Amino acid sequence: MSRDIPEASEFRQRIMREDDLFNTRTTVFLITNGLLMTAVGISDDFAIRLLISILGTIVTISWMIFSWQNWNVIRQLTIEYRKHHSENYIESIVQKALFKPGWKRPTDLIAKPLPIMFLITWIVLLLIQCLKLLRILSQGAA
Repeated sequence: MSRDIPEASEFRQRIMREDDLFNTRTTVFLITNGLLMTAVGISDDFAIRLLISILGTIVTISWMIFSWQNWNVIRQLTIEYRKHHSENYIESIVQKALFKPGWKRPTDLIAKPLPIMFLITWIVLLLIQCLKLLRILSQGAA
């Protein structure tokens, strides 16, 4: 069974749809992480900080999964688009303008390192709160 190659406009529409979804998810997760970080900063109760740190870690892991999924879809669509529509003049201009090594699209930066940086931050905060909990428990046992 032979499949017809979609028109360039169909590829572009789907890439734009995925990119919009990616941007919306990123915005939601950045706002959520910002609010959670603020809550950790203004709270003076370690139990609340511990719970917020756990929640922040869960939210960020979810963001990583969704973000990487969107990134993969956009990447695969872009590969197929370039393979079948390499003669597109506008795309050739865009390719000349992009950085050659590493970061080929802004989604590469936003989808991979940004969620990892947030996850590291949440894990550090979580460890700090766990150490405080251990200190309180050891003082209560003494």
